[in-house]
Amino acid sequence: MKTEHELNGIITIDTHYVKQGIAAAYLIESGGKYALIETGTAPQMDRMLAQLDAAHVDINSIEMIIPTHVHLDHAGAVGHWANRLPNAKVFCHPRGLKHLVDPSALESSARSVYGEAFDTLYGRLRPVPADQIGVLNDGESLTLNGRPLVAHHMRGHADHHLCIWDEQSRSWFTGDAYGISYAYLREGAWPFSLPATTPTQFDPELACSAIDALCAKDPKWIYPTHFGGMSFDLRTAETLKSQLKAYAQLSAPEDALKAIRAITLEHLLTAMGPNCAEQCLTALAADLELNTQGVVYRIQRIKQKST
Repeated sequence: MKTEHELNGIITIDTHYVKQGIAAAYLIESGGKYALIETGTAPQMDRMLAQLDAAHVDINSIEMIIPTHVHLDHAGAVGHWANRLPNAKVFCHPRGLKHLVDPSALESSARSVYGEAFDTLYGRLRPVPADQIGVLNDGESLTLNGRPLVAHHMRGHADHHLCIWDEQSRSWFTGDAYGISYAYLREGAWPFSLPATTPTQFDPELACSAIDALCAKDPKWIYPTHFGGMSFDLRTAETLKSQLKAYAQLSAPEDALKAIRAITLEHLLTAMGPNCAEQCLTALAADLELNTQGVVYRIQRIKQKST
């Protein structure tokens, strides 16, 4: 029996970023044609292709490739997909275009962070041919074989971030704008979502505005890249905004990780029992470290501006 997601023409693909259940790409189908949202990473493309084969998807029917932003867990394989599907068109935020046509700066920056682990995680970045890529302006609509998909620019996580609204299923494909919600974070009274506050463009005020814009559509479904479709619940959004507002109050870089752990536990306890909350907090260790980097970068940037 098909799931409601499948009945809506939406297929979740595990991109196997780091391990299973961490990052997803999504296929939207209309009359046998497909749009691919997010691309995963080059080293895991064979696993993604195997899932498409198991779902009886003809990859040559993919007409559109849409990364929500150019962070490599979302767009690392975009050039590889474009090369494999020369008749498909890549669409991105205007600020991301130059990085997909020439990913050398992206690769250099990421290698400085990941070092030797870069090749295992991301492999070789490949440029998208300039004649195969176009930009999506805020509010611009694409039509997938009669199915409208509307791009909305959503800052806060990154200045080059967009989300896709699918009116047919009343779904948002949110990238990182609606935070991180792994399967184990959905075992409480409502789905819990953790902010995604990576360096260098984290802005809590803009992130909260993006969440308000997502909620304003009164969606039925949310499809965050991390991970998988979930029912929209206003409590998820309000708890997410509350965490962001607490992050915005932090001012001591040396205490940021401890404070973020405390903020996370406090908010986990609103959605689930103490044992489950503590287990989730432990499982989120790597994400909290990454969030801390973004928060500390923001604190340091604010201090630099004030001197």
